[in-house]
Parts: sequence; structure tokens; C-alpha cells
Amino acid sequence: MICRKCLQTVPDGPFCCQCGTKQEVPQRSPRRRGNGTGTAFRRGKTWTAQVTKYTYVDEDETGLQHRVRRYQTKGGFPTKKAALDYIDTLKGGHSRKVPTLLELYQLWEKNDLPKLSPDRQTAYKKARQRLEPVIGRKIDTLTTSDLQDCVSSRAKSHYTARDMKTLLSHLYRRALADQFVTVNLSQFIVLPELEEKEAEPFTAQEVDAMWSAFADGNIFVGYLLLMIYSGMMPGELFACRKDMINLDRCEIYGCGKKTKFRKSSTIVFAECVRPVVEELMQSVSGDLLQPKHETQWYDRYHETVKAIGVRDLPPYSCRHTTGTEAARQNLNAPVIQKILRHAKITTSQRYIHIGSDEAHTGINTFSAKQKAPEAQAASQG
Repeated sequence: MICRKCLQTVPDGPFCCQCGTKQEVPQRSPRRRGNGTGTAFRRGKTWTAQVTKYTYVDEDETGLQHRVRRYQTKGGFPTKKAALDYIDTLKGGHSRKVPTLLELYQLWEKNDLPKLSPDRQTAYKKARQRLEPVIGRKIDTLTTSDLQDCVSSRAKSHYTARDMKTLLSHLYRRALADQFVTVNLSQFIVLPELEEKEAEPFTAQEVDAMWSAFADGNIFVGYLLLMIYSGMMPGELFACRKDMINLDRCEIYGCGKKTKFRKSSTIVFAECVRPVVEELMQSVSGDLLQPKHETQWYDRYHETVKAIGVRDLPPYSCRHTTGTEAARQNLNAPVIQKILRHAKITTSQRYIHIGSDEAHTGINTFSAKQKAPEAQAASQG
């Protein structure tokens, strides 16, 4: 046989008679600890615990890249078991307690939630309430089924389910950063289909009915007329103070909502509605143009439209009426965009609702400069 070290021919046996090397290849013991879990090794008469602190890629003088590892160690243990038991402490995980969703939310609410807009803050606070069935669970005990069941049973629409999913994603990202979990389970939540109904504007006859009701002494209808003839949103109406209104210029300042562009824009209203605004200002006491609580206002709104014989459309239909009527008056797109205070014209187009009658009227205004070849031949014959 050939010695595996000195390559000399030697008689069969467990050792080489030339160099004394053991001929049987020793079997390595299998790895028992996975990567990143730390290890223990013997150093002199004691054992040392070791974990990888961090790694990075470095480049030497020749341009060759290589991975560099930095370790954290602790020695002096009498046995290997004692060294291995100390690894969790060495990694900083000995006193780490896996948090619940509620604990993660409280941290996120304190540090990140205040950076969002008031509307988003309200939406996420409501999403937190809908997470009540799982909010007390430790995050590492939750499954995808737990989260999906909670969202499916508690969310009433696509948007409320989306807010719950987004909030869970924020909490999971915080847990991932602290290595409490390894996967963001919120990404597997399936949202319900978005069933978005097209908004409807009020008709010209319905707007006339509003004017008649206001003339008969129904002051509340003035709020509807103001929104229709200015493009105001209900939230902007709730935030509007009397000192924000310039009656001479027919402008309102400082109560824009939702987008940064809209917050910095001036609301303009039609001159025909100026007496309505003035009467609204005189009819209420206090600083606000609309002093009622939002819930009370919405209740009064639905009662009023039913009483005057108008369809019970949502208040936001007033803004859609603004865009639609502006298009019917042949205002160009940039002017409509300015009235509705949109950053993009494409957004304003969603507020214009033209029916088939208007389409027929518009197409029939085209002039026939060229007749069809068959019609020309017939006329010449």
C-alpha cells in the first residue's frame, strides 16, 4: 500500500513504517451548531465562547475582495457546556423578552405615528382597535392564519383591511430590526377585492331644489351650496373658521385638507354664493363656520336632502358636482384643476361625470367638412 503522507510503499498495517502516519482517515464530527448561533472552543485548560459580531467585505491592495469577520469572545469556562450556555448572554439575548403586538405598537405610536398626517394617524388608530383579537399576542407566536382571520373578520372594506395590513407591516419591520422574528408575515395577508362605486354628482334640477330650499329659510342647505360652488370637502368645511373667509375676494384660506398641495391652496367660491356664505356666518355663533360635531352634521345632512326631495348622495358628491358642472360650462382643464385644487389634471378628470346625452350633444357639434365618397357621388349624380 502507499502511505497517504510520505507516498512510500509500505506493508499493510494501521501505521506507516517510514513516517509513522496513521493510515486510516479520521472522520470529522458533524457540525452541530448552525451558522450565526455561536461556538465554543478549547483554549489551554479552559473553554471560550465565541459569536460573530459583524461581517463586512474588504478589499486588499491587489483589488481582491474578501470577507472579514469580527468576533466577540468570552473565555475562562471550565467546560464546553458552560461556554455554550453563555452564548446567548454574549449575543445580548439573555435578557431579551419577545414583545407583544401591543408593546410594539406603543413604541411605534410614540416614535413614528406623530410624523404622519392627522388623517393617517386617525386611520391607524382605528386599525389598532380592529387588531384587538391578536394585539396581546407575542409576535413570534402569530401565524399567517391568525393575521388573515383577524383582518377578514374585523375589516369592513378594502381600505380598512389595507390599513390593518399596513400597520402590521410597520410593527413587523420593527420586530425584524430587533431580530425577534425572521419573516414579515403581514405580506401574506390577502385583501378583499376593491369594489369602488363611481361617485355621482347632483343634477341641475337637484341644485335648483337646494336654492329653493335655502330661499325658503333652510339655512343648512347653504353648506351644500357652498361646497358645490367652491369644491370644498366636508373635512375642509369642518375646519373652516370665519376669519379664514374673505367675502370681498370670494376666497377662503388655510383650511385645505389631505394633500400638501391642497393645504397651501386658496379655496375660491362663486360670487353667486357669497350671500349664502354671509348668511351662514351670521347664523352661527363662535369662530367656526360649522360649529356642530361631525356626526351631528352628517345626520342633519341626510335628513335635509331627503326633506327637500334630493337623492341621498354622500356629501362628497358636492365636490363631484363642482367638477362636472365646470366641464359642462366648457372650462378648460387647467381651470378645473385650479378650482378643485389638484396637483395633477388626471386627478381632476375623476371628478367629471359626463353622461351619454352630453356625449351626443358634443359629437353633433362636429362640422362635416368632408362627405363620405358615396355621398359625394350621389350628390354629383
